[in-house]
Amino acid sequence: MSDTYLVIGGCGFLGSHIVEQLLDKCPEAAVRILDLRRTFEVPRAEYFIGDICDYDLMVKACTGVTAVIHTASPHAGVPATIMRKVNVEGTANVIRACRACSVPSLIFTSSSSVVLGAQGHLTNADETTPYPTRFADYYGQTKAEAEQLVLAANDPAAGFRTCSLRPAGIFGPRDQQMVPQSLNSLKKRANLFQIGSNHTLVDCTYVGNVAHAHLLAVERLPKFEAVAGEAFFITNDNPVLFWDPMRALWSLVGASTRPVVVIPDWGAYLIYYLLYGILTALSYVIPTISTRAPFVVKLMVTHRFFNITKAKTYLGYRAIVPLDDGFRRSVEWYRETQKS
Repeated sequence: MSDTYLVIGGCGFLGSHIVEQLLDKCPEAAVRILDLRRTFEVPRAEYFIGDICDYDLMVKACTGVTAVIHTASPHAGVPATIMRKVNVEGTANVIRACRACSVPSLIFTSSSSVVLGAQGHLTNADETTPYPTRFADYYGQTKAEAEQLVLAANDPAAGFRTCSLRPAGIFGPRDQQMVPQSLNSLKKRANLFQIGSNHTLVDCTYVGNVAHAHLLAVERLPKFEAVAGEAFFITNDNPVLFWDPMRALWSLVGASTRPVVVIPDWGAYLIYYLLYGILTALSYVIPTISTRAPFVVKLMVTHRFFNITKAKTYLGYRAIVPLDDGFRRSVEWYRETQKS
């Protein structure tokens, strides 16, 4: 009997790439997709449309499944109630359904943000880095809570194994954040400005590499105890200066990559504290106002890169698409979307 895989969030950015790789590398397998909307069409997939908080739907989708890959998550910046419902309550529901259906393996898509605290810099951080006592944002906090639920659920004696992958800065075709935001910002001449001195190192990871890591986890989780109950950082293993990815994208569309106005680090911190103070004060009057903007400014002058030795050792992971190739593929995709 062939294997059956369920990709939760399989119509989304990362999930759709995982589905494609599963269908390509496991041609005999059955692939199921559970998502809110059917926005990604593949002929060989079976679709379950609905909310991961719907237990009956989750049980239906999980019945007879070999492995569940849970990628569903709202974007950073959505209301806190939605963030908690999907990331924490939804993940708890997924675990419950997996147990009820005797699913052998659950692979959870976490985020490198789970170790990003208010204190700032992460330099060559590995999986021994603790969760912060104060998270940089609510997205990271809820992803950390969800990850802890997944890892605590690991129970090989009961035939249920779990692991968590922590990708950093995913980009690529079908991206709705980094790639389109960077290229659309050219309309506002963002390429003429630079916040910070551009000395901070960050990781960004091509989506195909992250999908590849998930398939490795599917393969190795049932076989190796060193994978079960563990978290793994996933990157391109090639830290870059903060502004370099955007400039690589801008260069590929023929835009200038030399900034005219450079705001030094001290200026970036001044902007951060001013914005944070103003928006925090306003939040008492307007509870729905977002305080994420100053956080984004602070990231421009904060080191965030990770050590992936653990993923290399236990998952056999290596980035299969280098950054330059990933940027090129991303721009080609973006140009095609602009035509349509």
